[in-house]
Amino acid sequence: MTTADLSALNLQADYEEALSTPDAARWVLEKPNPLEVLARMASSETPTEEFQARLLWQAYPDDPPSLKFRDSKTGRLDLPQAWPKLPGFRPSSLDACVTWCAEGFALHPEWRGDARYRWHTHGNVLLKVLRILQEQLDDSFGGRQE
Repeated sequence: MTTADLSALNLQADYEEALSTPDAARWVLEKPNPLEVLARMASSETPTEEFQARLLWQAYPDDPPSLKFRDSKTGRLDLPQAWPKLPGFRPSSLDACVTWCAEGFALHPEWRGDARYRWHTHGNVLLKVLRILQEQLDDSFGGRQE
């Protein structure tokens, strides 16, 4: 079994578990590819303002996912308007400077060796990332990038 096969099996198991949690009632989750999850979610303050996060892993759960936002009309990943305004998010750069996505670690390679920021692979990593993103949307949502 290859590393990619093992990653796909691990993500599938965690995806199925995530679908069965009470949190999932707030999300629309899809898994178009073995290491990709699409999550449509909204802030509790503005539930009609939906965003679709695209999480893509190179190795699950060993690496943090790449985080992008899909435009709901075109499916494109290169439109700043698809991004919510949240702390650490940089829609104009199409990335996020946060400790739970690959782009954050690319911007801050020193995080990998720092116990305060390093990526933790225990538990259901997909569910952890979804819950962090939902918490950010609920607590810090500043509208849609224009």
